[in-house]
Amino acid sequence: MSTSIGNTSAPNPGLAMTLAAVAYCADPASTLNSMDNGWSAVWVAQTDINGNIAFVAYNGSSQYVVGIRGSLLNFSWQAFDNWFDQDFNVFEQTAWTYPGSDANPMISQGSSDGLSDLTQLVDATGQTIYQYLTANAIGSDISIGVVGHSLGGNLTTVFAPWLLYQLQQNNITPPKLFPVFTFAAPTAGNQAFADAYDKSFSNSWRYYNEIDLVPMASDNLRSAGLLYSPAPEASGIETTYDNITVTLKEGIGLIADVIDASQLGYGSYYTQTNQASGSVMLNTSKSLHSVDTSKALIDQWFDQVAAQHEQANYLSFFGLPPVSCTTS
Repeated sequence: MSTSIGNTSAPNPGLAMTLAAVAYCADPASTLNSMDNGWSAVWVAQTDINGNIAFVAYNGSSQYVVGIRGSLLNFSWQAFDNWFDQDFNVFEQTAWTYPGSDANPMISQGSSDGLSDLTQLVDATGQTIYQYLTANAIGSDISIGVVGHSLGGNLTTVFAPWLLYQLQQNNITPPKLFPVFTFAAPTAGNQAFADAYDKSFSNSWRYYNEIDLVPMASDNLRSAGLLYSPAPEASGIETTYDNITVTLKEGIGLIADVIDASQLGYGSYYTQTNQASGSVMLNTSKSLHSVDTSKALIDQWFDQVAAQHEQANYLSFFGLPPVSCTTS
């Protein structure tokens, strides 16, 4: 495996996804040491803040990578129902000011809260990620990358521009290369935010499984109600939403309705990044995983959601084995 996550002409998503998967490990340093792939953890958060945590890896020569952990969500209807209020909090939006513009960029409140948590993380010495990088990762040949899977991908799209903005504001020359990789990332902000992000990061890629529910949030959530037809099909599964019995497809549609109403109120609509370039669809054959058919249909459906979304599945798309570690 190459020791670089790549550049515009030669991205290395397998390595980037590996580092994103290591972010889930309780001990990223030991995990990377056991891989013996030239990478080591040089900054590790002492503890998470509100479930958000990250680490910094170094390839020993010219590249640092910030790996941001995703959510450890138990996939079920109840978790899904609460997801948009908690991990993502997409019903509320807030102005994006790193940098601001006349185009009114906005991001979800959940993304804003997660970014705030990441910037406050410290290692055992009390250093933040920013303090570590500005003390160690500056130089004409240095590259800084940011990677994340799931919620980690969502937060990657706000942390990377925040970091770039801080460097510019403090008159620190940005790194020679600033590659950004997201995997299975839900949407962080609106069209103006996506445009600003795409303009800032020509070396950025968004990888997503075509039948993974999570990247559909929140700009294309209704499509989730059409997943996995006909085995099992969301339109044939009953659930309860706001004390009303509906099909799972209708329940997903009702959540989408609430998101649409909130977007209308803000006049701000969620839009994925990498619209012109860098979006890479995976699993175009829509291959399904085996699930336990003795379970209730709704449990089978969410087991399929989990299988499509999990980090090991994304690693398999690049011909790589799961990362073996104790998760935090």
